[in-house]
Amino acid sequence: MAALEADEGPYRLRHGDDAVWPPRERAYGGEPESPLQRYARPIRIATRLILPVTLLSVLLGAAYFYTDAFLLLPSAPRLVQNAMLAMSDLVLPVAWTAIHLTNRRYGAPYAFGQLLGALLVFILVALINPGDIDNWINNTPALTWRAMLAFGASFLFANFIAIVFFDATRGPRWWMAPLAASFAASLVFSAVYYPAAYAGEIAWTDMALVHFVLFFGESILLLLPYGLLRPAMRPLYGMNGY
Repeated sequence: MAALEADEGPYRLRHGDDAVWPPRERAYGGEPESPLQRYARPIRIATRLILPVTLLSVLLGAAYFYTDAFLLLPSAPRLVQNAMLAMSDLVLPVAWTAIHLTNRRYGAPYAFGQLLGALLVFILVALINPGDIDNWINNTPALTWRAMLAFGASFLFANFIAIVFFDATRGPRWWMAPLAASFAASLVFSAVYYPAAYAGEIAWTDMALVHFVLFFGESILLLLPYGLLRPAMRPLYGMNGY
């Protein structure tokens, strides 16, 4: 009995587990994490974002390259003709619909990651060596730095608001979240981009109004493919299946 009491004191004999750090039996238990376990979550996040970021980057690139592909609307009202509508304006609602699908599937954090990742790719391509782009494609649009910075800032801000709106209106009416998010994106982008890019140079108020109507009208039409894709884009993280 005396030997047992001595072993329970502060000077007990050491054993093999004392040489392991971190110890195998800790206050919160468990074996030390392996490198694979430690990096499993970041790898999973990056893997899930590869396709959404690539898709959004392609759409942003298309919006850039079709900036000066103006739509010929000879029978349209003068207000619409003066708005300088281009093919790029038809691409933008598709871009934020792609963000809505990511938001539905993985949640708002992944949608933010998709937005930031695609904009980062777009900025890197623009900054590294724009001269090489002219070697790949003969006819690149001549955009001012003001217009490009205004586009990037307004697209980021508009879709940040849209992601918040989507998450707030997620519910049993499947069309409510993408409709509210598209309305927010269309309104905020139109209200921010056109004054930022053209104020002091040309009249921009009618242009912003016409583009908002076009953006939101196309977003309503895009509810059809969004609805068809819902079975393949079921939410992963609960959210009551919405």
